[in-house]
Amino acid sequence: MGGSMSTANTRCDSNNSTPDGYIPPPTMQRPLTFEEKMYQKFKSEPLVPIGCAATAYFLMSGIKSFKNQDPRRAQKMMRMRVAAQFATLMAFVGYMGLDNVNFDVAPNYYAAKKAEEETNRQKGVQNQQN
Repeated sequence: MGGSMSTANTRCDSNNSTPDGYIPPPTMQRPLTFEEKMYQKFKSEPLVPIGCAATAYFLMSGIKSFKNQDPRRAQKMMRMRVAAQFATLMAFVGYMGLDNVNFDVAPNYYAAKKAEEETNRQKGVQNQQN
C-alpha cells in the first residue's frame, strides 16, 4: 500500500513540461475580497456607483424635506431622484453595450415569416417567366 506516482502525461498542454518530464502545477489565483471586487467595479464602470450615490442622496434629502414639511423641496428632490435613477440605468445600459441587447420580440417567428415571403416571391418570379 505504498504511495505511487503516475508517470503518464495527463495534461493536454504538454508543451509546458521540463526536459525531465515534470509538469508544474498551474498557478492558483486567490479569490478577490469584497473590497477588491468593489474597487474593480468602480474602476471599470464609474458612473453606475456615482449614480447610485446621487439617487440615495436625493432620496434621503426628499425624505428629510417630507419630515420638515417642505413640500416644494420634497417634490423637487423626488423628481431629481427619478432623474438620477434614469441616468444610472442609462449608464448601466451604456456600459453593457447596446450591441449585446436583443430587441427582437419573436425572432424565430419573423425569420420564418421572412423565409415564407421569400419563397412566395421566388414562386411568383418563376410563374412570370413561364
